[in-house]
Amino acid sequence: MYEALNAMRRNGIDNKQKILAHFEKITKTPMEVQKKYLLELLDENKDTEYGRKYGFSDIHSIEEYQQRVPITVYDDYSGYIDRMTNFGEENLICSKKPVWYNKTSGTVGAPKKIPYSQRTRDCFAKYSLGYQSGLLYRNLRERYFGGRWLNLIRCSGDIVRLPDGVPYGPISEASLRPHIDKWRYIFSTPVEATFSPKGTDARYLTSRYGLCDKDLNNINCTFTGFLLDFCRYIEKNWRLLVSDIEKGVISKSVELPDEIRERLSATLEPMPERAAELRKIFEEGFESPFIPKVWPELSYVVGGASAGFSHYTNEIRERYLGYDIAFYFRGISASEGIFSVPIKLAAHESALIPDSLFYEFIPIDDENAVPVTMDKLELGKKYELVITTHSGFYRYRMKDVLLVTGFYNQTPMVEFQYRIDKTVSLMGEKTTEMALRVAAENTAKECGFMLVDSSVYPDAEKVQYVCLMEIDRVPKELTEEMIRSCLDKNLSQLNPSYGEKVKSGLITPIKLIFAQPETYVLYKELMRMKGYSIAQLKPVTVIDNEIQKGFFFTLTEDFEEIKKLCAQ
Repeated sequence: MYEALNAMRRNGIDNKQKILAHFEKITKTPMEVQKKYLLELLDENKDTEYGRKYGFSDIHSIEEYQQRVPITVYDDYSGYIDRMTNFGEENLICSKKPVWYNKTSGTVGAPKKIPYSQRTRDCFAKYSLGYQSGLLYRNLRERYFGGRWLNLIRCSGDIVRLPDGVPYGPISEASLRPHIDKWRYIFSTPVEATFSPKGTDARYLTSRYGLCDKDLNNINCTFTGFLLDFCRYIEKNWRLLVSDIEKGVISKSVELPDEIRERLSATLEPMPERAAELRKIFEEGFESPFIPKVWPELSYVVGGASAGFSHYTNEIRERYLGYDIAFYFRGISASEGIFSVPIKLAAHESALIPDSLFYEFIPIDDENAVPVTMDKLELGKKYELVITTHSGFYRYRMKDVLLVTGFYNQTPMVEFQYRIDKTVSLMGEKTTEMALRVAAENTAKECGFMLVDSSVYPDAEKVQYVCLMEIDRVPKELTEEMIRSCLDKNLSQLNPSYGEKVKSGLITPIKLIFAQPETYVLYKELMRMKGYSIAQLKPVTVIDNEIQKGFFFTLTEDFEEIKKLCAQ
């Protein structure tokens, strides 16, 4: 049944193994690769407006580059990008015309337009797809092949052509749209669930069609939090899903545009045998993982999962997936490019890619520190990432903080920690996203409830952290004050500066509020309806704008009511 699909996947396996061999080679001499990359890039762009301004033609070393060219942020390029996109000007920041502008996932103001050269795009494909396939095949061998994929990546469908003729939209759109003609042979997920118009219950469609396909081989998601949402949805709605599968219908209670409902309903057939299998599995309860029972051929899951979001992965493993299905955690990437790849499965740390970008690193623990190259990185220290790309960004601050966890050959291994602009600091305490997440996770473990998600709003007026939690499976004896006290204790342990300032009265003790069920899912849907790519949306650990504040603070509920809705 899947001969054509597996033939497609087998094609090029040798080339993907060569990508692994190439990566092995360049990680042994990363600074040689970095220097060559930078000098070739400068030579290629020496006659651009930006290159002439900073004398690229006279730069012959990394040290000269650091001395001549300033550290930059996006605003330093926005004027150039406006001239490129609206007036068709070329050779401004890059000698090669962009083939794509990546739409960022910001929630305030106009989204950024991040230029992609063909080289950047090719490098992204090489390491996000080619390397990934090679490493999975190396570890799984024949288990890498099998049935169709379950796709949990959703696209907003808002690709447009800018005045200069270049496409503009989330890069996930560009990677998935070329497969539409052969979509049903690759994915169990219907096209209508991935490229879903407004008014489409994509979670229902993804779950219903996925449950029908017993032979699924793998699951693909942007972040593991999306897989957790998917599993929770099935747990809460399995009766509706199984009933519809049994009858070969789509329930009238499911929100769908009439055109999509008619088109999908015309192709559905009753599946009483599969429904009986599923009903038996789900009626046994969810005390043991259901995924291996529902999809016995499932071999691996691909998704982003930094160490800071381990509670998503841990719950998926313990409650839904089990430990026999492989996890490929994508390395670190962003709209600007791909930075690192894992060297083994189920690893949160990943190795920097020497020939993807030119990297510099600003030590976090020294306010007057100058950027250093990767050969100067020290084990256990944190650094802000600064990049130079083949798409026209030079010494560009990513505002991402990375922890050096080790070395692969001579190349640093890193873990993403937090974004500098997402650090909470009311009185100089500098609480990171990582500390906020871990404090919430530890509180959930100690108090015995399930943490769906959480956010913190720094109330400058009251000098107070306001923590919003969406919780489930709440023990009857648990009180709101028990949770608040435990959270305050954990946050004080993770950031002693915060704890000291609360004790001294400089910061008001933390306030706790509770979100209505499915608040965080609704937020993602709202962002999608506004035109943002769900595939790029990251967890809202810090509420830092009025849009987020207005949304989350509206959908709250009294703790006792939450207990009734979510009691164990």
